[in-house]
Amino acid sequence: MRVGAWGLANALGGTALVLASDRDAQPGRWAFGLQSGAWGAVNIGIAAVGLATGPGEVTSDWATALAAENGYADVLLVNLGLNVGYVAVGGTLLAVAGRGVPNPDAWRGHGAALILQGAGLLVLDGMAYLASRGRFEALTEVAAQATLSASASGLTLLVPL
Repeated sequence: MRVGAWGLANALGGTALVLASDRDAQPGRWAFGLQSGAWGAVNIGIAAVGLATGPGEVTSDWATALAAENGYADVLLVNLGLNVGYVAVGGTLLAVAGRGVPNPDAWRGHGAALILQGAGLLVLDGMAYLASRGRFEALTEVAAQATLSASASGLTLLVPL
Protein backbone atom coordinates (compact mmCIF):
# COMPACT_ATOMS: atom_id res chain seq x y z
CA MET A 1 0.00 0.00 0.00
CA ARG A 2 2.85 2.39 0.83
CA VAL A 3 4.55 1.69 -2.50
CA GLY A 4 1.26 2.45 -4.25
CA ALA A 5 0.93 5.78 -2.42
CA TRP A 6 4.57 6.60 -3.20
CA GLY A 7 3.95 5.68 -6.83
CA LEU A 8 0.81 7.78 -7.06
CA ALA A 9 2.59 10.81 -5.58
CA ASN A 10 5.45 10.37 -8.07
CA ALA A 11 3.13 9.81 -11.04
CA LEU A 12 1.00 12.86 -10.27
CA GLY A 13 3.90 15.11 -9.33
CA GLY A 14 6.00 13.99 -12.27
CA THR A 15 3.16 14.41 -14.75
CA ALA A 16 2.42 17.88 -13.37
CA LEU A 17 6.09 18.86 -13.78
CA VAL A 18 6.24 17.59 -17.35
CA LEU A 19 3.03 19.40 -18.29
CA ALA A 20 4.11 22.62 -16.56
CA SER A 21 7.63 22.62 -18.03
CA ASP A 22 8.99 23.61 -21.40
CA ARG A 23 11.38 20.81 -22.37
CA ASP A 24 13.71 23.19 -24.20
CA ALA A 25 13.60 26.07 -21.71
CA GLN A 26 13.53 23.95 -18.51
CA PRO A 27 15.19 20.63 -19.38
CA GLY A 28 16.16 19.78 -15.79
CA ARG A 29 12.66 20.29 -14.45
CA TRP A 30 11.15 18.41 -17.40
CA ALA A 31 13.60 15.50 -16.98
CA PHE A 32 12.92 15.31 -13.23
CA GLY A 33 9.20 15.17 -13.96
CA LEU A 34 9.62 12.51 -16.64
CA GLN A 35 11.70 10.24 -14.40
CA SER A 36 9.36 10.74 -11.44
CA GLY A 37 6.26 10.07 -13.51
CA ALA A 38 7.74 6.95 -15.10
CA TRP A 39 8.89 5.52 -11.78
CA GLY A 40 5.52 6.40 -10.30
CA ALA A 41 3.80 4.35 -13.00
CA VAL A 42 6.12 1.40 -12.33
CA ASN A 43 5.45 1.57 -8.58
CA ILE A 44 1.68 1.80 -9.13
CA GLY A 45 1.95 -1.29 -11.34
CA ILE A 46 3.89 -3.19 -8.68
CA ALA A 47 1.34 -2.21 -6.02
CA ALA A 48 -1.56 -3.16 -8.30
CA VAL A 49 -0.11 -6.63 -8.91
CA GLY A 50 0.36 -7.04 -5.16
CA LEU A 51 -3.23 -6.04 -4.46
CA ALA A 52 -4.60 -8.21 -7.27
CA THR A 53 -2.77 -11.34 -6.16
CA GLY A 54 -3.54 -10.77 -2.49
CA PRO A 55 -1.46 -11.67 0.52
CA GLY A 56 -1.51 -15.40 -0.23
CA GLU A 57 -3.02 -18.21 1.72
CA VAL A 58 -2.84 -18.12 5.48
CA THR A 59 -1.09 -21.21 6.74
CA SER A 60 -1.14 -22.82 10.14
CA ASP A 61 2.01 -24.76 9.28
CA TRP A 62 4.96 -23.22 11.09
CA ALA A 63 7.60 -24.32 8.58
CA THR A 64 5.62 -22.94 5.64
CA ALA A 65 5.09 -19.61 7.42
CA LEU A 66 8.78 -19.40 8.31
CA ALA A 67 9.86 -20.16 4.73
CA ALA A 68 7.40 -17.63 3.29
CA GLU A 69 8.56 -14.88 5.65
CA ASN A 70 12.20 -15.65 4.93
CA GLY A 71 11.52 -15.60 1.17
CA TYR A 72 9.80 -12.22 1.48
CA ALA A 73 12.79 -10.86 3.41
CA ASP A 74 15.11 -12.11 0.65
CA VAL A 75 13.08 -10.24 -1.98
CA LEU A 76 13.27 -7.11 0.15
CA LEU A 77 17.06 -7.47 0.44
CA VAL A 78 17.33 -7.61 -3.36
CA ASN A 79 15.10 -4.52 -3.58
CA LEU A 80 17.25 -2.69 -1.03
CA GLY A 81 20.31 -3.43 -3.17
CA LEU A 82 18.52 -2.16 -6.28
CA ASN A 83 17.52 1.00 -4.43
CA VAL A 84 21.15 1.70 -3.57
CA GLY A 85 21.89 1.16 -7.26
CA TYR A 86 19.26 3.74 -8.26
CA VAL A 87 20.87 6.29 -5.94
CA ALA A 88 24.32 5.45 -7.37
CA VAL A 89 23.14 5.81 -10.97
CA GLY A 90 21.46 9.10 -10.08
CA GLY A 91 24.66 10.34 -8.47
CA THR A 92 26.60 9.29 -11.55
CA LEU A 93 24.22 11.24 -13.79
CA LEU A 94 24.71 14.31 -11.60
CA ALA A 95 28.48 13.91 -11.78
CA VAL A 96 28.48 13.39 -15.54
CA ALA A 97 26.36 16.52 -16.00
CA GLY A 98 29.42 18.58 -15.09
CA ARG A 99 31.65 16.87 -17.65
CA GLY A 100 30.66 18.61 -20.87
CA VAL A 101 27.75 16.39 -21.93
CA PRO A 102 25.08 17.91 -24.13
CA ASN A 103 22.12 19.28 -22.16
CA PRO A 104 23.62 18.95 -18.66
CA ASP A 105 20.47 20.29 -16.98
CA ALA A 106 18.50 17.32 -18.28
CA TRP A 107 21.15 14.95 -16.91
CA ARG A 108 20.87 16.70 -13.54
CA GLY A 109 17.09 16.40 -13.57
CA HIS A 110 17.19 12.69 -14.38
CA GLY A 111 19.90 12.14 -11.78
CA ALA A 112 18.13 14.02 -9.00
CA ALA A 113 14.89 12.13 -9.68
CA LEU A 114 16.70 8.78 -9.54
CA ILE A 115 18.32 9.72 -6.24
CA LEU A 116 14.96 10.72 -4.79
CA GLN A 117 13.31 7.55 -6.10
CA GLY A 118 16.06 5.30 -4.75
CA ALA A 119 16.07 7.02 -1.37
CA GLY A 120 12.28 6.86 -1.05
CA LEU A 121 12.15 3.19 -1.97
CA LEU A 122 15.09 2.51 0.34
CA VAL A 123 13.05 3.88 3.25
CA LEU A 124 9.88 1.98 2.27
CA ASP A 125 11.67 -1.32 1.64
CA GLY A 126 13.76 -0.85 4.78
CA MET A 127 10.60 -0.44 6.86
CA ALA A 128 9.10 -3.56 5.25
CA TYR A 129 12.32 -5.51 5.86
CA LEU A 130 12.44 -4.56 9.54
CA ALA A 131 8.80 -5.59 9.96
CA SER A 132 9.53 -8.89 8.21
CA ARG A 133 12.49 -9.57 10.48
CA GLY A 134 10.25 -8.93 13.49
CA ARG A 135 7.74 -11.50 12.25
CA PHE A 136 10.56 -13.94 11.49
CA GLU A 137 11.97 -13.55 15.00
CA ALA A 138 8.52 -14.15 16.50
CA LEU A 139 8.23 -17.36 14.48
CA THR A 140 11.67 -18.60 15.50
CA GLU A 141 11.01 -17.67 19.13
CA VAL A 142 8.15 -20.19 19.18
CA ALA A 143 10.53 -22.91 18.00
CA ALA A 144 13.14 -21.94 20.60
CA GLN A 145 10.61 -22.43 23.39
CA ALA A 146 9.62 -25.92 22.26
CA THR A 147 10.75 -28.84 24.40
CA LEU A 148 11.08 -32.48 23.48
CA SER A 149 10.99 -35.11 26.18
CA ALA A 150 11.14 -38.88 26.14
CA SER A 151 9.26 -41.23 28.41
CA ALA A 152 8.40 -44.91 28.49
CA SER A 153 5.24 -44.15 26.50
CA GLY A 154 7.03 -42.21 23.71
CA LEU A 155 8.18 -38.72 22.78
CA THR A 156 6.38 -35.52 23.72
CA LEU A 157 6.84 -32.23 21.91
CA LEU A 158 5.57 -29.27 23.91
CA VAL A 159 5.17 -25.88 22.24
CA PRO A 160 3.91 -23.17 24.61
CA LEU A 161 1.47 -20.77 23.00
